[in-house]
Amino acid sequence: MSGIKKQTWFLIAGYTILLSLSIVVCFYLFVRNSSADTSGLPETLFYAPQSGQVVLNSSITSTELHDYFRSAFFRYLPLLITAVCLLVLLFSSALLLCIRALERRHNRIIASDLRDLSESEPERIRETDLEEEYQNIHTRLSAYEKDQQRLHSFIAHEQKNLIMLIKSRLDESSDSLLIRDIGTLAQSVDDILTISAHRDASREMVDLALIAAEECDTYRGVYPNLTFCFDEDASYNILGKEQWLRRAVDNLLDNAVKYGGGSLIQVALEQQHESVLLHIRDHGMGMSEEEAELIFEHGYQIRELNKDGYGIGLSLVQHVCNLCDGFVRVNSREGQGSEFVLAFPSV
Repeated sequence: MSGIKKQTWFLIAGYTILLSLSIVVCFYLFVRNSSADTSGLPETLFYAPQSGQVVLNSSITSTELHDYFRSAFFRYLPLLITAVCLLVLLFSSALLLCIRALERRHNRIIASDLRDLSESEPERIRETDLEEEYQNIHTRLSAYEKDQQRLHSFIAHEQKNLIMLIKSRLDESSDSLLIRDIGTLAQSVDDILTISAHRDASREMVDLALIAAEECDTYRGVYPNLTFCFDEDASYNILGKEQWLRRAVDNLLDNAVKYGGGSLIQVALEQQHESVLLHIRDHGMGMSEEEAELIFEHGYQIRELNKDGYGIGLSLVQHVCNLCDGFVRVNSREGQGSEFVLAFPSV
Protein backbone atom coordinates (compact mmCIF):
# COMPACT_ATOMS: atom_id res chain seq x y z
CA MET A 1 0.00 0.00 0.00
CA SER A 2 1.38 3.40 -0.95
CA GLY A 3 2.12 6.16 1.54
CA ILE A 4 -0.83 8.29 0.43
CA LYS A 5 -3.28 5.41 0.92
CA LYS A 6 -1.89 4.55 4.35
CA GLN A 7 -2.14 8.13 5.52
CA THR A 8 -5.67 8.44 4.13
CA TRP A 9 -6.77 5.29 5.93
CA PHE A 10 -5.19 6.52 9.16
CA LEU A 11 -7.07 9.80 8.83
CA ILE A 12 -10.40 8.06 8.21
CA ALA A 13 -9.83 5.64 11.11
CA GLY A 14 -8.90 8.50 13.44
CA TYR A 15 -11.93 10.48 12.27
CA THR A 16 -14.26 7.52 12.95
CA ILE A 17 -12.83 6.82 16.40
CA LEU A 18 -12.90 10.44 17.54
CA LEU A 19 -16.41 11.00 16.23
CA SER A 20 -17.72 7.82 17.88
CA LEU A 21 -16.12 8.67 21.22
CA SER A 22 -17.50 12.20 21.06
CA ILE A 23 -21.04 10.95 20.37
CA VAL A 24 -20.79 8.44 23.25
CA VAL A 25 -19.64 11.22 25.59
CA CYS A 26 -22.57 13.37 24.46
CA PHE A 27 -25.07 10.59 25.20
CA TYR A 28 -23.45 9.95 28.58
CA LEU A 29 -23.75 13.59 29.54
CA PHE A 30 -27.30 13.63 28.21
CA VAL A 31 -28.37 10.67 30.37
CA ARG A 32 -26.51 11.96 33.39
CA ASN A 33 -28.09 15.41 33.29
CA SER A 34 -31.59 14.41 32.20
CA SER A 35 -34.11 15.19 34.97
CA ALA A 36 -37.67 16.46 35.09
CA ASP A 37 -39.46 18.76 37.46
CA THR A 38 -41.07 16.48 40.08
CA SER A 39 -43.17 19.23 41.66
CA GLY A 40 -46.11 18.41 39.40
CA LEU A 41 -46.26 14.73 40.38
CA PRO A 42 -48.96 13.64 42.86
CA GLU A 43 -47.76 12.64 46.28
CA THR A 44 -47.37 8.94 46.87
CA LEU A 45 -49.26 7.09 49.65
CA PHE A 46 -47.78 7.01 53.13
CA TYR A 47 -49.20 4.78 55.92
CA ALA A 48 -48.60 5.00 59.62
CA PRO A 49 -46.83 1.76 60.46
CA GLN A 50 -48.75 1.16 63.73
CA SER A 51 -52.21 2.54 63.24
CA GLY A 52 -52.45 2.00 59.55
CA GLN A 53 -53.74 5.52 59.13
CA VAL A 54 -53.39 7.02 55.67
CA VAL A 55 -51.35 10.17 55.85
CA LEU A 56 -51.66 11.12 52.20
CA ASN A 57 -54.09 9.55 49.89
CA SER A 58 -52.94 10.10 46.32
CA SER A 59 -52.08 7.98 43.33
CA ILE A 60 -49.73 8.19 40.30
CA THR A 61 -51.20 7.13 37.02
CA SER A 62 -49.26 5.61 34.10
CA THR A 63 -49.98 8.71 32.02
CA GLU A 64 -48.34 10.91 34.61
CA LEU A 65 -45.27 8.68 34.75
CA HIS A 66 -45.06 8.75 30.95
CA ASP A 67 -45.25 12.52 30.93
CA TYR A 68 -42.57 12.69 33.61
CA PHE A 69 -40.02 10.61 31.73
CA ARG A 70 -40.94 12.24 28.44
CA SER A 71 -40.27 15.66 29.93
CA ALA A 72 -36.93 14.47 31.28
CA PHE A 73 -35.95 13.06 27.87
CA PHE A 74 -36.96 16.02 25.72
CA ARG A 75 -35.48 18.61 28.02
CA TYR A 76 -31.89 18.10 26.73
CA LEU A 77 -32.66 16.37 23.43
CA PRO A 78 -32.29 19.53 21.26
CA LEU A 79 -28.96 20.21 22.94
CA LEU A 80 -27.85 16.63 22.23
CA ILE A 81 -28.83 16.87 18.55
CA THR A 82 -27.06 20.22 18.19
CA ALA A 83 -23.91 18.90 19.85
CA VAL A 84 -23.80 15.78 17.64
CA CYS A 85 -24.35 17.83 14.47
CA LEU A 86 -21.62 20.28 15.44
CA LEU A 87 -19.22 17.45 16.19
CA VAL A 88 -19.94 15.77 12.85
CA LEU A 89 -19.47 19.09 11.04
CA LEU A 90 -16.27 19.90 12.92
CA PHE A 91 -14.62 16.52 12.46
CA SER A 92 -15.74 16.27 8.82
CA SER A 93 -14.26 19.69 8.05
CA ALA A 94 -11.01 18.74 9.76
CA LEU A 95 -10.91 15.46 7.81
CA LEU A 96 -11.53 17.29 4.53
CA LEU A 97 -8.75 19.80 5.21
CA CYS A 98 -6.32 17.02 6.13
CA ILE A 99 -7.13 15.02 3.00
CA ARG A 100 -6.73 18.10 0.79
CA ALA A 101 -3.38 18.90 2.39
CA LEU A 102 -2.35 15.28 1.87
CA GLU A 103 -3.38 15.45 -1.78
CA ARG A 104 -1.41 18.66 -2.33
CA ARG A 105 1.66 17.09 -0.76
CA HIS A 106 1.17 13.98 -2.88
CA ASN A 107 0.84 16.10 -6.05
CA ARG A 108 4.05 17.96 -5.18
CA ILE A 109 5.86 14.65 -4.78
CA ILE A 110 4.61 13.41 -8.15
CA ALA A 111 5.55 16.72 -9.81
CA SER A 112 9.02 16.57 -8.26
CA ASP A 113 9.51 12.98 -9.40
CA LEU A 114 8.39 13.85 -12.93
CA ARG A 115 10.60 16.95 -13.02
CA ASP A 116 13.71 14.97 -12.03
CA LEU A 117 12.79 11.83 -13.93
CA SER A 118 15.36 12.25 -16.69
CA GLU A 119 18.19 12.86 -14.21
CA SER A 120 17.34 10.59 -11.28
CA GLU A 121 17.23 6.84 -10.92
CA PRO A 122 13.80 5.14 -10.81
CA GLU A 123 14.68 3.65 -7.42
CA ARG A 124 14.50 7.15 -5.95
CA ILE A 125 10.84 7.58 -6.93
CA ARG A 126 8.83 8.14 -3.74
CA GLU A 127 5.36 7.17 -5.03
CA THR A 128 5.40 3.37 -4.98
CA ASP A 129 2.11 2.93 -6.87
CA LEU A 130 3.62 4.68 -9.88
CA GLU A 131 7.10 3.22 -9.57
CA GLU A 132 6.61 0.71 -12.40
CA GLU A 133 5.23 3.39 -14.73
CA TYR A 134 8.06 5.71 -13.74
CA GLN A 135 10.48 2.93 -14.64
CA ASN A 136 8.94 2.56 -18.09
CA ILE A 137 8.96 6.31 -18.73
CA HIS A 138 12.54 6.62 -17.49
CA THR A 139 13.68 3.80 -19.76
CA ARG A 140 12.00 5.32 -22.81
CA LEU A 141 13.28 8.82 -22.06
CA SER A 142 16.81 7.54 -21.55
CA ALA A 143 16.68 5.67 -24.85
CA TYR A 144 15.33 8.73 -26.70
CA GLU A 145 17.96 10.96 -25.12
CA LYS A 146 20.81 8.65 -26.06
CA ASP A 147 19.50 8.30 -29.61
CA GLN A 148 19.25 12.08 -29.90
CA GLN A 149 22.79 12.58 -28.62
CA ARG A 150 24.17 9.95 -30.98
CA LEU A 151 22.31 11.52 -33.91
CA HIS A 152 23.55 15.03 -33.09
CA SER A 153 27.09 13.82 -32.62
CA PHE A 154 27.08 11.78 -35.84
CA ILE A 155 25.61 14.58 -37.98
CA ALA A 156 27.89 17.23 -36.50
CA HIS A 157 31.03 15.13 -36.91
CA GLU A 158 30.16 14.24 -40.48
CA GLN A 159 29.49 17.90 -41.29
CA LYS A 160 32.74 18.98 -39.68
CA ASN A 161 34.74 16.36 -41.60
CA LEU A 162 33.24 17.55 -44.88
CA ILE A 163 33.92 21.18 -44.00
CA MET A 164 37.55 20.45 -43.14
CA LEU A 165 37.92 18.49 -46.38
CA ILE A 166 36.54 21.40 -48.42
CA LYS A 167 38.74 23.86 -46.55
CA SER A 168 41.87 21.78 -47.14
CA ARG A 169 41.22 21.75 -50.88
CA LEU A 170 41.03 25.54 -51.04
CA ASP A 171 44.39 27.10 -51.77
CA GLU A 172 45.58 30.44 -50.50
CA SER A 173 44.48 32.15 -53.69
CA SER A 174 40.85 31.27 -53.07
CA ASP A 175 38.30 33.81 -51.97
CA SER A 176 39.12 34.92 -48.41
CA LEU A 177 35.44 35.53 -47.68
CA LEU A 178 34.66 31.95 -48.65
CA ILE A 179 37.38 30.66 -46.34
CA ARG A 180 36.02 32.86 -43.53
CA ASP A 181 32.49 31.56 -44.07
CA ILE A 182 33.76 28.00 -43.99
CA GLY A 183 35.50 28.74 -40.69
CA THR A 184 32.28 30.20 -39.30
CA LEU A 185 30.39 27.10 -40.41
CA ALA A 186 32.95 24.89 -38.70
CA GLN A 187 32.50 26.86 -35.49
CA SER A 188 28.72 26.46 -35.70
CA VAL A 189 29.21 22.70 -35.91
CA ASP A 190 31.37 22.88 -32.77
CA ASP A 191 28.54 24.80 -31.12
CA ILE A 192 26.09 22.03 -32.02
CA LEU A 193 28.41 19.41 -30.53
CA THR A 194 28.79 21.46 -27.36
CA ILE A 195 25.14 22.38 -26.88
CA SER A 196 24.08 18.73 -27.36
CA ALA A 197 26.54 17.47 -24.73
CA HIS A 198 25.01 15.95 -21.61
CA ARG A 199 25.94 16.54 -17.99
CA ASP A 200 26.84 12.85 -17.59
CA ALA A 201 29.43 13.02 -20.39
CA SER A 202 32.95 12.04 -19.41
CA ARG A 203 35.10 14.96 -18.26
CA GLU A 204 38.82 15.43 -17.86
CA MET A 205 41.16 17.86 -16.17
CA VAL A 206 41.57 20.96 -18.33
CA ASP A 207 43.90 23.95 -17.93
CA LEU A 208 41.61 26.95 -18.33
CA ALA A 209 44.59 29.34 -18.44
CA LEU A 210 45.99 27.61 -21.52
CA ILE A 211 42.65 27.75 -23.33
CA ALA A 212 42.09 31.41 -22.44
CA ALA A 213 45.65 32.33 -23.51
CA GLU A 214 45.28 30.61 -26.89
CA GLU A 215 41.91 32.24 -27.55
CA CYS A 216 43.26 35.67 -26.56
CA ASP A 217 46.24 35.21 -28.92
CA THR A 218 43.83 34.35 -31.74
CA TYR A 219 41.65 37.41 -31.16
CA ARG A 220 44.61 39.71 -30.56
CA GLY A 221 45.53 39.22 -34.20
CA VAL A 222 42.36 41.02 -35.30
CA TYR A 223 41.73 43.07 -32.13
CA PRO A 224 45.03 44.31 -30.64
CA ASN A 225 43.38 46.22 -27.80
CA LEU A 226 43.07 43.08 -25.66
CA THR A 227 44.92 42.14 -22.46
CA PHE A 228 45.17 38.87 -20.56
CA CYS A 229 46.29 38.71 -16.92
CA PHE A 230 46.86 35.65 -14.74
CA ASP A 231 49.24 34.32 -12.11
CA GLU A 232 51.76 32.03 -13.79
CA ASP A 233 52.45 30.20 -10.52
CA ALA A 234 48.78 29.41 -9.86
CA SER A 235 46.88 26.37 -11.06
CA TYR A 236 43.71 26.87 -13.08
CA ASN A 237 42.76 23.25 -13.64
CA ILE A 238 39.06 22.39 -13.77
CA LEU A 239 36.95 19.41 -14.82
CA GLY A 240 35.42 19.65 -18.28
CA LYS A 241 36.29 19.28 -21.93
CA GLU A 242 38.61 21.48 -23.92
CA GLN A 243 36.12 21.79 -26.78
CA TRP A 244 33.35 22.99 -24.45
CA LEU A 245 35.47 25.62 -22.72
CA ARG A 246 37.11 26.80 -25.91
CA ARG A 247 33.68 27.47 -27.46
CA ALA A 248 32.51 29.30 -24.31
CA VAL A 249 35.57 31.58 -24.18
CA ASP A 250 35.40 32.14 -27.94
CA ASN A 251 31.75 33.22 -27.75
CA LEU A 252 32.43 35.68 -24.94
CA LEU A 253 35.43 37.19 -26.73
CA ASP A 254 33.44 37.41 -29.95
CA ASN A 255 30.69 39.33 -28.13
CA ALA A 256 33.26 41.63 -26.49
CA VAL A 257 34.71 42.47 -29.91
CA LYS A 258 31.24 43.05 -31.42
CA TYR A 259 29.90 45.25 -28.64
CA GLY A 260 33.16 46.71 -27.29
CA GLY A 261 33.21 49.52 -29.82
CA GLY A 262 37.00 49.28 -30.18
CA SER A 263 37.54 49.84 -26.45
CA LEU A 264 39.89 47.86 -24.23
CA ILE A 265 38.97 44.22 -23.59
CA GLN A 266 40.36 42.81 -20.34
CA VAL A 267 40.62 39.08 -19.71
CA ALA A 268 41.76 37.86 -16.29
CA LEU A 269 41.99 34.60 -14.36
CA GLU A 270 41.99 34.26 -10.59
CA GLN A 271 41.54 31.69 -7.85
CA GLN A 272 39.05 32.41 -5.10
CA HIS A 273 37.51 30.14 -2.46
CA GLU A 274 38.64 26.93 -4.21
CA SER A 275 37.17 28.18 -7.48
CA VAL A 276 38.63 29.34 -10.77
CA LEU A 277 37.14 32.61 -12.04
CA LEU A 278 37.48 33.88 -15.59
CA HIS A 279 36.67 37.58 -16.13
CA ILE A 280 36.03 39.02 -19.60
CA ARG A 281 35.32 42.75 -19.55
CA ASP A 282 34.74 45.29 -22.29
CA HIS A 283 34.10 49.04 -22.07
CA GLY A 284 31.58 49.31 -24.85
CA MET A 285 27.86 49.89 -25.12
CA GLY A 286 26.78 47.75 -22.18
CA MET A 287 23.16 46.75 -21.63
CA SER A 288 20.18 47.39 -19.38
CA GLU A 289 19.19 45.23 -16.40
CA GLU A 290 16.23 43.89 -18.38
CA GLU A 291 18.52 42.72 -21.19
CA ALA A 292 21.00 41.26 -18.71
CA GLU A 293 18.25 38.99 -17.38
CA LEU A 294 17.40 37.71 -20.88
CA ILE A 295 20.74 37.30 -22.62
CA PHE A 296 21.26 33.69 -21.51
CA GLU A 297 17.94 32.56 -22.97
CA HIS A 298 18.21 30.49 -26.11
CA GLY A 299 17.77 32.56 -29.26
CA TYR A 300 17.95 35.98 -27.56
CA GLN A 301 19.98 38.56 -29.50
CA ILE A 302 21.32 41.73 -27.96
CA ARG A 303 19.48 44.62 -29.56
CA GLU A 304 19.85 44.75 -33.32
CA LEU A 305 23.62 44.28 -33.66
CA ASN A 306 23.66 40.51 -33.81
CA LYS A 307 21.50 39.96 -36.87
CA ASP A 308 24.10 37.68 -38.40
CA GLY A 309 24.30 35.44 -35.35
CA TYR A 310 22.40 32.34 -34.37
CA GLY A 311 21.29 33.61 -30.96
CA ILE A 312 22.77 30.63 -29.09
CA GLY A 313 26.16 32.03 -28.06
CA LEU A 314 25.44 33.03 -24.47
CA SER A 315 23.02 30.17 -23.87
CA LEU A 316 25.87 27.91 -25.00
CA VAL A 317 28.18 29.60 -22.47
CA GLN A 318 25.68 28.91 -19.70
CA HIS A 319 25.29 25.31 -20.87
CA VAL A 320 29.06 24.80 -20.74
CA CYS A 321 29.17 26.19 -17.20
CA ASN A 322 26.44 23.75 -16.15
CA LEU A 323 28.33 20.86 -17.76
CA CYS A 324 31.41 21.82 -15.72
CA ASP A 325 29.50 22.34 -12.43
CA GLY A 326 30.02 26.10 -12.66
CA PHE A 327 28.00 29.21 -13.39
CA VAL A 328 28.17 32.46 -15.37
CA ARG A 329 27.21 35.96 -14.21
CA VAL A 330 27.11 39.31 -15.99
CA ASN A 331 27.58 42.82 -14.60
CA SER A 332 26.64 45.52 -17.06
CA ARG A 333 25.51 49.14 -17.32
CA GLU A 334 24.43 50.98 -20.39
CA GLY A 335 27.28 53.02 -21.84
CA GLN A 336 29.83 51.55 -19.40
CA GLY A 337 30.46 48.11 -20.82
CA SER A 338 29.88 44.57 -19.58
CA GLU A 339 31.80 42.05 -17.50
CA PHE A 340 31.14 38.31 -17.76
CA VAL A 341 32.39 36.07 -14.95
CA LEU A 342 32.71 32.30 -15.37
CA ALA A 343 33.23 30.34 -12.14
CA PHE A 344 34.26 26.67 -11.90
CA PRO A 345 35.34 24.41 -9.02
CA SER A 346 39.12 24.04 -9.06
CA VAL A 347 40.79 20.61 -8.96
